[in-house]
Amino acid sequence: METYKIQIIETIIAVISFFAVKIILMYFVKLTIKNSYFKNAEQNDVLKVIRLILMVVLCIIIVAIWSVKQENILIFASSLLTVFGVALFAEMSILTNITACLILFFQHPIKVGDTIAITFEGKETEGELIDITYFFIFIKTPNRGVLTIPNALLLKSSFLVVEKSIKNEVNK
Repeated sequence: METYKIQIIETIIAVISFFAVKIILMYFVKLTIKNSYFKNAEQNDVLKVIRLILMVVLCIIIVAIWSVKQENILIFASSLLTVFGVALFAEMSILTNITACLILFFQHPIKVGDTIAITFEGKETEGELIDITYFFIFIKTPNRGVLTIPNALLLKSSFLVVEKSIKNEVNK
């Protein structure tokens, strides 16, 4: 039992840290929702992604605590970060679109209901932003119907907020 004492203590610290970070991140997401004009469905989507990422990180830390020698944790962590870095920022991957969704959620000035003009492939398209999901944004155009654009492509393209939605302007 004495040989596993350090691992048990590290595991307890990791689990407590997991719950603390989870509570803090949930607070900031809910604060962001309160100060912006996202739908509750978007809040739930972002919270699910955050919970998933935190659980994966916790599992990796616990595996590292129990199965990797203490000297090799730095090598293991740097290798893992490299793999995640490549996966999260690779060209047009699923994870890139999820990462772009989180960036749009927290950092971009666009909200559901805004009229935006987006330029990609040399063409400009204007319409009302009707939804932001994990992978796509949906823009209702006056003449083409609903245009679906991958989140990563939106971040790579230039766009202009032509008109803020009335709901967004009233609540400011």
